[in-house]
Amino acid sequence: MDMRTFRTLNQPKKDLKEIQDYVVLIENYQPQDFQQQVIITYCLYGNVNKTAETITNKGYLIDARIIEPADISNIIKGKSHNDDLLHKKVKSLYLKKKRPNRVTYSR
Repeated sequence: MDMRTFRTLNQPKKDLKEIQDYVVLIENYQPQDFQQQVIITYCLYGNVNKTAETITNKGYLIDARIIEPADISNIIKGKSHNDDLLHKKVKSLYLKKKRPNRVTYSR
């Protein structure tokens, strides 16, 4: 959220509701498998390097090797389970975060 632009009262109310829903989704998330464990860990750290380190420290391996940040990124960008709303949200936010910034030119 950028407070440098004018916002009507309804806009921050909508943002607040979305943030509250996201927090509830994270707090109530019950990971059932490795992929979901990666998703919840990424939600806690917001960093693929820290997520890879944490997951590896918990004893998880992929093909008998330690987990690398690229593995975390691939899981986040991968297909989510049927009704995994948190994975869908995290994937959307992750892709937005990784999208190249658009260059604007002033005239």
